[in-house]
Order: sequence, then C-alpha cells, then structure tokens
Amino acid sequence: MNTTDNTNDKIQPESSSRPVITYLAILIMAIQVLISVVTYPFLPATVPSHWNIAGQVDAYSSKLFMAIFLPLLSIGLYVFVRGLVIIGPRLGNQPKYANLGVINIILLGVLLLMLVMHLVSTAISLGIPIDMTLVVSLSVNLLFIFIGNYMVKLRRNFWGGIRTPWTLASDTVWERTHRLGGWMFVLGGLLGLILSFIPQIRFWSLISIILIVSLVPIVYSYIAYQRYVVNGKPPLSPPFDA
Repeated sequence: MNTTDNTNDKIQPESSSRPVITYLAILIMAIQVLISVVTYPFLPATVPSHWNIAGQVDAYSSKLFMAIFLPLLSIGLYVFVRGLVIIGPRLGNQPKYANLGVINIILLGVLLLMLVMHLVSTAISLGIPIDMTLVVSLSVNLLFIFIGNYMVKLRRNFWGGIRTPWTLASDTVWERTHRLGGWMFVLGGLLGLILSFIPQIRFWSLISIILIVSLVPIVYSYIAYQRYVVNGKPPLSPPFDA
C-alpha cells in the first residue's frame, strides 16, 4: 500500500481555490502600485530606506527609487516563484503543479508582508510616527505562524520547503520534518509576537527565533533519516518523536 501517495492527495489544497489566491496576489501588487502613484507627489525628495535595530533611520533613498522599487520587488518575487513552480525540476512522477496551491497561499502571505512594509515606510516618509521595528517584528512573526500552518502540505520538491539531502531522499522524512517545522514556525511566531512588545530584546529575540526555527528542522531531518531510512524503524506519534 502506498500510504505516501494517499497522504499527499489528502493534504493537497483544492485546485478550485487557486484562481482566488492568484487574484488576491495580483490585487496586493496593484495596491502597492497605487500607493506609490497616489503618494508620490506628497513625498519629500529623500525618504527613509533603512532602519537600525533601535528603530532609527540610518539610510535614505530618492523618492523615485523607493516608489518604483517596492512594487517591483513584490512583482519580481511573484513572477520568480511562479516561474520556479512551472519550469522547476520535479521528483519522480509528481504532477507538474503538485505544490502550486500551497505555494500560492504562502506567497500571498509574503506579499501581504511586503504590502505592510510598503504602507508603513510610506507613512513614515509622510511624517507619520510609526515604530518600524515593532511593525517588522509583528509582521514577520505573523508570517511565521501563517507559513507554519501550510508547511506540512508541501510535497517533496527541489525548490521549496526544508530541503536537505535527507528530506529529498525520503517522503517519510520530508513529511515528518515539515510537520515538526510547521510546529516550530507556529510556536516561534507566537512567542515572537509576545516578545515584540519588549523593545530591549525585540530585535535579538526575532533573530534567535529565526535561527531556531530554521536550524532545528534541519538537524531533525538527519535524525529522522537515520531512524526511518537507515535503521528502518516505524514512525511514532508526530511531531516530537525520538
């Protein structure tokens, strides 16, 4: 019995939702373009383009550059990721668009983050006082929670997800690593939301969470490979099995 195929079919999002997600992504990018067009006449000649860990502006750019760059960054990312889905290599006999539904949803979350950054940076340029480090920390941690809820739905592939030699070698290792990774992203995001309101540790807590939720699943993928593939032991209750 091929349980892997059955599981993959079960967790794959409905294809009927894909057009809606695509339209929402296009709408977000259109809103970014609209923000740049509407606010451009009111922006000063130079606008903030970078903030240090204390939330202080330490770099400036021309308003033309920022008005063009921010929407183009989102559009470029969208085209690049969608292109990878279409022309990227596949593993085995997987359908060409096996991960398209999940990638569309995750990409939508990333685009929402970029829209927030565009809105906030524009507002600051117009003289509205906003704590950029707080907004960044809250937004990134919310994105972690969002991604964590969909990470488990990714099928094994070469270009998206937790790609290690061990996850790429086994569907079981891939699935269990992403199940753990999903938990790590959600729990890390929830913790990060709380710590975001403590200015003294906001930046370093975010960096620490990023490192932990990134590195722990990588280490776990090796352990899982040794257990399930090399030693042939049956899986235990996910995701925190020995």
